[in-house]
Amino acid sequence: MDTQVLEKSYPVLGVDISTYSKEHFFEAVHSALDLPTGNGQPLFVVTVNPEIAIQAIIDNDFNQILHRSSINTADGVGISWAIRYLYGLHVDRITGSDSVEKICAIAAQKNNSVFLYGAQPGVAERASSLLKEKIEALHITGTYAPERNDLHFEDLPEPVQQQLREANVVFVALGAPAQEKWIYKNLPHLTHCKVIIGIGGSFDFITGDIKRAPLFMRKTGLEWMYRLYLQPSRWRRMLKLPLFALNIILIRASMQIPKSPRAHNMRQSHS
Repeated sequence: MDTQVLEKSYPVLGVDISTYSKEHFFEAVHSALDLPTGNGQPLFVVTVNPEIAIQAIIDNDFNQILHRSSINTADGVGISWAIRYLYGLHVDRITGSDSVEKICAIAAQKNNSVFLYGAQPGVAERASSLLKEKIEALHITGTYAPERNDLHFEDLPEPVQQQLREANVVFVALGAPAQEKWIYKNLPHLTHCKVIIGIGGSFDFITGDIKRAPLFMRKTGLEWMYRLYLQPSRWRRMLKLPLFALNIILIRASMQIPKSPRAHNMRQSHS
């Protein structure tokens, strides 16, 4: 697939974050879904938060995947803050949770099919039913909750393999970095895929198993606090947030940042 669209990106702890606005991001999805199947590598989207940026420092395989994805969006409010603090610029937050329904609507409009992979047993199936109720003509080829996050394509049941091969859009809900590693490893088998994105716990939000933060908390960047209130076990993950902030402050203090953003061609996924 020809994804050589000129973009600018801003490095945050070595991870290039796209400057796409929400409008331009969904235009890129539109363009990808307009292309014929089998026209090259799909649009591989990673929604980056501070935990992902920190993980990429200590996990070289994950770091390399983030350099081979097509678009890395600013998911967490910490990433938006870092770009504003380092470069004095605003970038739109584009989250997996906010993107699923919109991408499904585009897929239905363009007669493209969807597969939901991941989450706990039954969650993706219920999310599938709810999405089809909301979006007329949405075709979901199937859903699957894997026993392990690292399953290779050939380990999957044959009907699931076939459903994945047929899907034009694949949502992978395993949590980072497992979902991005699964995507990168299995891309060669997804022969009809045009768009693929890791979406963390988004199926749980769709089903209501996990409540999203009130809108004012999402707009003010306090969604992490609400998630911690609902899921206290996340506190270990939250320890990465002050580490992330400290690194950004040290980078800014040492002026180890480029004077201007780098313009480059959008990276081919799985190149």
